[in-house]
Amino acid sequence: MLLTREEEASLPLLEPLFARHLDLILETLALHLGSDPDVASLLSDDLAVARLKRSQQEYLLSILNGEKQGSVDRDGAQAAQYRDPFGLGAGWQLRTFVHFLTSIQPLVFEAFWTRPRLHHTVWNALLKVIFRDLELAMSASLKQRDERVEAARQDLSEMRRALDLALNKQVADESQRQAEHRTVVRLLTAWLTKMSGSAQEMGTPLNVILGQAEMLLEQTEDGKTRAALQSIVRQVERLIPLREQLCSLDHGLGRELRVSDLKAMAEGPLAGC
Repeated sequence: MLLTREEEASLPLLEPLFARHLDLILETLALHLGSDPDVASLLSDDLAVARLKRSQQEYLLSILNGEKQGSVDRDGAQAAQYRDPFGLGAGWQLRTFVHFLTSIQPLVFEAFWTRPRLHHTVWNALLKVIFRDLELAMSASLKQRDERVEAARQDLSEMRRALDLALNKQVADESQRQAEHRTVVRLLTAWLTKMSGSAQEMGTPLNVILGQAEMLLEQTEDGKTRAALQSIVRQVERLIPLREQLCSLDHGLGRELRVSDLKAMAEGPLAGC
């Protein structure tokens, strides 16, 4: 789609047409794009409309005066810079190019219809330039899409790494919690076994104290002595249920303690100690 020398030389012939009709072409372009709900919000003020007209005016004039800015293809032909003032991508640019062609075509025909060869040369030159720039627009849009896809892929990969780290930390924390729980249960079990053994050893002394106090209580008539002995009997009788509960602490310690076991201990006679 490279321009021939004859085609490139014919493009400046469009300058008088652009001078007379460019304002109307740009005005109708703004109205055409403004009818699209996705673009209307971008053209809601005069500054945005002026920005659109200025960028597209520069593009159209660059076709005529040879100011082809931008990249250079492998054959060395300069290509016009892909312009997208609102960052809407190739779809927006395609609509702009279609508007330019449909607006300019009748003007070109009216100006050159009496010279068919020249008309053919000018129109071919214009088509080549615009379609070349459309190809650039599509390539730029695809590149931007690929960059967004790659950025999204990298973000997803980073999110997966963060999730893996969080899950690994959760597993490590849970493993540590379970290890600490087993340590607490082991220590508590050992403590309960020791308490139960101590309670069993208390049985004989308590029985002796209770028996001796009851025997002396039957043999004495002294009021103070009887009151003291009765107090001893009451206190020993209070200790007997406590001892029985302590003796039962090692019952079933072959299994792992549960929360219900600890709750039962807390609500039993030991709760008042």
